[in-house]
Amino acid sequence: MALLTASIKTGFSWISESIALCQQSPKQWMLLALAYLGIFVLLPSLPGLQLLGFVAIIVWPIFIAVAVRLYRNAEYQKQEKPAAIMALIQPKLRKLCLLGLINLVYFTIVSVLLNTDVQMLADLLEKQAQVKDEQMRLVWQTMMPIMLKVIVLFIPLMMALWFSPMLIAFNDYSVKKALKSSIAGVLQYWAAMIAAWLLLSAGIVALTLTTSLVAGMLALIHLGFAQTILSMLILACLLISIALTLAFQYVSYRDIFRGAPIA
Repeated sequence: MALLTASIKTGFSWISESIALCQQSPKQWMLLALAYLGIFVLLPSLPGLQLLGFVAIIVWPIFIAVAVRLYRNAEYQKQEKPAAIMALIQPKLRKLCLLGLINLVYFTIVSVLLNTDVQMLADLLEKQAQVKDEQMRLVWQTMMPIMLKVIVLFIPLMMALWFSPMLIAFNDYSVKKALKSSIAGVLQYWAAMIAAWLLLSAGIVALTLTTSLVAGMLALIHLGFAQTILSMLILACLLISIALTLAFQYVSYRDIFRGAPIA
């Protein structure tokens, strides 16, 4: 019990440190989060640019390695130009792209396996607003197994990719060793990881609900203005969640693999 309590405290401290890191230079991290959102979410979703989605998945480990290095530099107050960071990881670009390719293959296989379930889930979500109260229970009973299946299939991918970009870029691991070590690190610190994720998720949900409440109060004054403010607040919440998640990825990597020695 004492060990579990200590692990949970470690998870909470990771989120606390992540928030402190983001508070050091909020503009920098919001811009980083905006770049993440644009590269990996917005651009691939534009008509005619779906191919960029595959490219984005392949280069995702490179982005994560650069982002983690930026957080490391911020913690140790070290100035390092982006060109210097790219020069540092340049010898590992092939391995990082291979990691991204593995990510793409796994994602594609799982997407094919879940294609029918995802389509059913989308249909249920679309009909959710139209069903009566007595039918809502049946809808949720159908949705829950599908959502659970999606989570179970993607958890191994998340575990394998959480630390592997940094282990390849900064610890000179092979792709195979990085994947195995990332999974081992998550399993070894499973209680701390779960505690941190739950705290981070709860904070993001609370922030989103608060912004929705503020927008609702403004809607009593002017509906159009409230809708504009709500869109801006939702974007801000999304950027904050991305920045905090990247910071959490760095802090947990630093503590588990001692990955941020002072140069």
